[in-house]
Amino acid sequence: MSVSSHATWSNAVLLYAAVAFSLIAALIHLWVMPEHFEEWWGYGTFFLICALAQGLFAFGLLRWPSRLLPLLGVGGNLAIVILWLVTRTAGIPLLGPHAGEVEGVGVLDLACTLAEVGIVLGLGVLAMRGLSTEGRIQVVVVTAAASLLFWHLLHLLAVYVPAKHVRR
Repeated sequence: MSVSSHATWSNAVLLYAAVAFSLIAALIHLWVMPEHFEEWWGYGTFFLICALAQGLFAFGLLRWPSRLLPLLGVGGNLAIVILWLVTRTAGIPLLGPHAGEVEGVGVLDLACTLAEVGIVLGLGVLAMRGLSTEGRIQVVVVTAAASLLFWHLLHLLAVYVPAKHVRR
């Protein structure tokens, strides 16, 4: 197998893996959406938007596999992963009847988060292919800085809400 055909094959594997992970995450968000609507309409709406975005994103990747779309997927899924981490450590940020409460970790939400991490890693590698070393370093630094800023913002919002107990 030549170097170019190996690169093409590995690009396809990363792309299809990201599509599969995105569909898994979308289906899990869709599955748990009704119980979140029972808790509060805002939580249910968030899960509905996540399911729609991840499902449409999967099909968009197949139709328009440009460099921009994978970067958007990295950003969106990384934001969801960070929000999940904050809700499991500091509490639900700011809004809704359970604001400030720390969520317990469940099998489905862990599986969904692992799928989203797979999307971030796979698309991150795919988006950085062909970039110079300097370009890759810039992408990693900007992504890390933005992630830390987003994490800190959500953490601050969760900390300033009064209730603090674990929900199961």
